[in-house]
Amino acid sequence: MFRLVVHADVKKELQALPPIVQAKMIRQIDKLRQNPTALREPDSKPLGQGLFEIRALGSVQGRGIYVFQQGKTLFLLRVFVKKTQKTPSSEIRLALKRLEEMRNE
Repeated sequence: MFRLVVHADVKKELQALPPIVQAKMIRQIDKLRQNPTALREPDSKPLGQGLFEIRALGSVQGRGIYVFQQGKTLFLLRVFVKKTQKTPSSEIRLALKRLEEMRNE
């Protein structure tokens, strides 16, 4: 099992998701903790710059952005509802900003 470190704002973002999407995202996050290397498309996808996207599929598309750290540690940086086909660059920038914050703690 991997250690999952969650950015402080992610908890609020997760609670803001519609209930069905929230439940699916929690299941995906649990799978991520169990064995992140086993997650493949459509459940997970590399975004570049070391970032990966975890997906909660349904009529509303829930997404999370995470990154591998040293050892068996993952940082969950951002959770949001995806409204466009491509992950918005603003979401990637925010995830990278949060990554720097977490690395400097």
